[in-house]
Amino acid sequence: MPDESFELPPDILGKIPLFAEIAKVLAWTGGPVNWDLARQVAVAIAAGEETVHAVSAADAAEIGESVRLAELWLQESPGLPPPPRVATVRALTPAKWAERATSLREIVDPLAAKVAAAMAEQAGDIAPEGEAVMLAPVLQQMAPVFMGIQAGVALGSLATTILGAYDLPLPLADEGSVDIIVPAVDALSQSYGLDRREMRMWVALHQSAHRICFEALPGVSAHFFALFHNYVSALDVDLSGAFDRLQSLDITSPERMREAMEQEGFFGLHDSPVTQAALRSVQRLLALVEAFVDRAVETAAGRLPTAPRIAEAMSRRRADPAPGEQMFVSFVGLDVSQDDVRTAELFCRGVIVAAGWPALIRLWDEAENLPTDAELSEPAAWIARIPG
Repeated sequence: MPDESFELPPDILGKIPLFAEIAKVLAWTGGPVNWDLARQVAVAIAAGEETVHAVSAADAAEIGESVRLAELWLQESPGLPPPPRVATVRALTPAKWAERATSLREIVDPLAAKVAAAMAEQAGDIAPEGEAVMLAPVLQQMAPVFMGIQAGVALGSLATTILGAYDLPLPLADEGSVDIIVPAVDALSQSYGLDRREMRMWVALHQSAHRICFEALPGVSAHFFALFHNYVSALDVDLSGAFDRLQSLDITSPERMREAMEQEGFFGLHDSPVTQAALRSVQRLLALVEAFVDRAVETAAGRLPTAPRIAEAMSRRRADPAPGEQMFVSFVGLDVSQDDVRTAELFCRGVIVAAGWPALIRLWDEAENLPTDAELSEPAAWIARIPG
């Protein structure tokens, strides 16, 4: 009787495109997030929303000149220090920004590592009853895939709504670079009836001020990441129901993936006093960064005739954040309330009025200079504590 056993040639999986792609996804060894997959998902979502697919050379040149001029204005008044290096300015479409957004690894990877560890620990809660032992190794192998999908959906959705990489007060750009999403800036100026050139200049000021804050002021970025890692270490990840959510996810449709992520992600977070205290420390810092940058832009943008109108439009935009921004801050857990920003704004204004910009810039000299909760409401107390 002939031998009817059959085995696939050892290299056949690599020659079948579908199997080759699956093998490639599962073979990821670059960390807790499959960033190749995240990039593909992000670009697909961002490109699906695009109305403009390329930035002209003339527009890119204007954006580059605006950023260089913005840096000079910020140095002249309010007197921010110069950036440590000449900026690489990138005038991008949403999909092009999504393609480059892997600089977010510093924020997403620590969170993903926490989720991956939770998947290993909570296999019995994730998998159907009786299948935990069998599925635990698979879930661990699939963790970078799951996180890659969620990161990609969050980044792709964010790309469709932001004007630049620093729209959120986080170090989201590659060091030494300024990214501006030109079609989004122009669409906003048109919707509010604003001067396009001045709107581009205002956005250049906003992005440049953030870059200076994170790259030229001592310790801001380092202090953020110290607080952020402390927050991540305090997180208690909730994976209950994650298996059911994964089974129902339609990965063939970027739009359906985004809709699913808007409702709920793969994981949740348990509240605890320790987690809340760690989160409050990060939120207070980010609120101060945003308020500081807003005051710097307000001061430097005084040269723009339509600056008050632009500021009003941006205030309205911030009061009603787009779903993409909400999804991303929910994904990383770093939402900053407008109440916190307003409190920080009153503090910054109070310091400027009482002691000028040089005093406010000293805020970032060292971690001990950050105001306490009481000092946020009493700028004079902070001024008295910080050496002149």
